[in-house]
Amino acid sequence: MFIHCVSNLVIKKVYSANRLSDSPVGITINRTNRECWAIVLKFKGKTVYTVNGKTVISDAHHPVILPKGCNYSWKCYEAGDCILIDFDADASIDYFTSFEIGDNSEILTAFSKIEKNLSAKKQYSHTECIFNLYKIILLLLKSDKKEQSHPKINRILKPAEKYINESYFDSNITNEFLANLCGISTVYFRKSFENVYGAPPIKYLHTFRINKAKAILLSDYETIEQVAISVGYNSIYHFSKMFKKYVGINPSEYAKTSRK
Repeated sequence: MFIHCVSNLVIKKVYSANRLSDSPVGITINRTNRECWAIVLKFKGKTVYTVNGKTVISDAHHPVILPKGCNYSWKCYEAGDCILIDFDADASIDYFTSFEIGDNSEILTAFSKIEKNLSAKKQYSHTECIFNLYKIILLLLKSDKKEQSHPKINRILKPAEKYINESYFDSNITNEFLANLCGISTVYFRKSFENVYGAPPIKYLHTFRINKAKAILLSDYETIEQVAISVGYNSIYHFSKMFKKYVGINPSEYAKTSRK
């Protein structure tokens, strides 16, 4: 789910591009409800993030994308330099993982261009920043070696991913149903799906539905009930409960505040 979310990010604005040096070693820093998205590349040294009880390594070959609203902690284990790009994007997700890359030189080059354009006063500087940020994200998606680490199980799980992406509005989707599509047991399906997509299948489904709902709420719709049914929830109560869980506010509040 995380890779899918990243590949569909709609970047609204690049806030900053900073170079950070010599973080204190051995000190744990906690972050709650991160205010914006970020890309971190620790090109010297090593930092370990902890999110939802899982550890994520950040070093020269493992950039990390930190989603807006996520809670996590980080600790520097090896002092060194890193780059940090803060930006706003229209998506929500409460976990993350690192990418695995071989060469980070193109990312550093794109970062330098973003850094330069943020301080420039040209009319198209903001567009240049967004262009180079998309370039970094595309580099991560194309070079991520973990995506190719389990090709067999990836193929087995594709029917479930395809069904969720194309039929998320089906209110009867269950782990058992998706496992049957893949021809494997429910227990093996749930474990394998989380290993490949970074989230349990039902959490992947809810995240996908809520992101679809956010897009509808910013477009044309008649009622909240219509939105709920359109993304696979049979009741406004269940939809509102899940929306608030993943976004932090209810659907009506989101539509009102986002249109300002």
